[in-house]
Amino acid sequence: MLNSYSKTKSELNDIITDFGNTAVSKHSKETAQLIGNKLEANIFSLVVVGQFKRGKTTLINALLGQNILPMGIIPLTSAITILNYGEELKINVFFENGVQKEITLDDLPQYVTEKYNPENKKMVNRVEVAYQSQYLKNGVQIIDTPGVASVHEHNTRTTYQYLSKADAAIFLISIDPPLTQAELIFLRDLKNKVSKIFFIQNKKETVSDSDRQESLDFTKKVIEERAGFKDPVIYLLSAKDALEGKMDNNLEKVAKSGLLDFEQSLEQFLLNEKGNILLSSSAEKIGSAINEELLLAELEEKSLRIPLRELENKLKDFKGFLSEINQECIDSGRLLTAEVQAFWKDVFEENLEKLKEEKTEWFNLKIKELSVVHKRESNKRLIELFNEFIAVQIREIFGAWREEEEKVLKSQFKKILSRFTNRMNDTFKKIFSSSSEIFGITQREIKIQETLPPEIEFRFQTESEEDALSMTIDTIKKIMPKTFAHRLIIQEAKDRADMLVDRHCGKLRYDFSQRMEKLVEDYKKIFSDAVESMEDDVLRALEIGLTRKQKTETEVTKQETDLRNRIAKLTDLQKSVQNLL
Repeated sequence: MLNSYSKTKSELNDIITDFGNTAVSKHSKETAQLIGNKLEANIFSLVVVGQFKRGKTTLINALLGQNILPMGIIPLTSAITILNYGEELKINVFFENGVQKEITLDDLPQYVTEKYNPENKKMVNRVEVAYQSQYLKNGVQIIDTPGVASVHEHNTRTTYQYLSKADAAIFLISIDPPLTQAELIFLRDLKNKVSKIFFIQNKKETVSDSDRQESLDFTKKVIEERAGFKDPVIYLLSAKDALEGKMDNNLEKVAKSGLLDFEQSLEQFLLNEKGNILLSSSAEKIGSAINEELLLAELEEKSLRIPLRELENKLKDFKGFLSEINQECIDSGRLLTAEVQAFWKDVFEENLEKLKEEKTEWFNLKIKELSVVHKRESNKRLIELFNEFIAVQIREIFGAWREEEEKVLKSQFKKILSRFTNRMNDTFKKIFSSSSEIFGITQREIKIQETLPPEIEFRFQTESEEDALSMTIDTIKKIMPKTFAHRLIIQEAKDRADMLVDRHCGKLRYDFSQRMEKLVEDYKKIFSDAVESMEDDVLRALEIGLTRKQKTETEVTKQETDLRNRIAKLTDLQKSVQNLL
């Protein structure tokens, strides 16, 4: 269960810890701590969602292997419950007013169920459960959400509000009944909020083999044709049997439940699609940091051996070289800003204006066609049809466009930022190659490597009900003939569609621009800070030799011995990193 991911992550953590204890420079120690913290705090939020009474809580308990969360026949979950790893069971309730309260497992239903906390009258923000489960190790976090489309509307709202925080979602469907219209609507929204969705069709134990296959085929067809997923993988399982099998230590029953296939896919996703990016990136960064520390240690060793007058002259030459490097950094930052601004104007703005023009015209045409098809409908029904049509199309149009535009942005940004990264790495190379040449030591490959680029996402939000067609049905029915009323309804539908297209284009423009501006500033700061820190470390290492005239020969010999031991330890750590890559 997540064994490969856990083993690699644990080995890398050990290397990072050893390096932090071995390194001398402040920058190297901070780098080790930063990489280690990022690796350790890499929370993978797996949100379990779906319509009420699909077995979400039972599935979570099956993954954990114990009845931790309350289950029952009526809709239960009323608040978000977050499960994290802990050495011992610990439950904390967080209220909307900021108050926190620790409770026992027996008290948990009082805060997370409709029976004891109807409509969340206790104002629970979330409940966090720490539990010693292998499944929750290494940053995996499981989140139980209230069911959507139950009689409790607040449950649906609570679930929607939490989706943007998820890395992946498990979407639970039942064998009988199969996918409903309410679930389909929710799934369309989920598609635009979460990058990875695992589909599980639960309760396979309740129907025959033939009915099971028929339900599975139907569900897959609906998800493909009406929700827009290409060839979705649906895991057929029984959460009930999986839980019972784990609690009874009945491995055969767990295997027959279908849970193991899903767990294997989740591990592969963590390792190959998500976790591996973090692991490989962390390994490369710590490898580069070790190389940097090795070079500094070798410079220290060299400075102890060079005659003082020669050392002073070499230091003078090196400091003069650094003033040229600092101007290069300023020029590179200005060039990055200019390239991003040009890209924004020539690519994104042009694509967005094209989308606005095309979809405004498309909506006007489709509303006209829809009005002809439904010309015999009542005023009330026509408004309902237009509202539903516009809401669905707005979600699908902007969800699909965002997804495609993110690919374009990511591709273009990768090129721009890669050029900037290469320029800055050339600058780092000059710093170390110059010091290596001046002081006659072996050059080492040292790079500052960032993930290029981080995801740029537009979290699409559906419109609220006050954005529906504003005409009141009663007024239309009382004072207007049907033909005239239909004309007004059609015009208002066109106006509303135009308004929503314009509004969401504005949302896209603002969201992407904010993310790009922050990205540029973050990158410039990362590299300018790195250059400054490297310069300080190199100078510190070289100036070690200037202090030796204040030391005895015995002290200098000990210093050289300590340096050789540190170099040997760093060399061993570098080999360990290379074995992981």
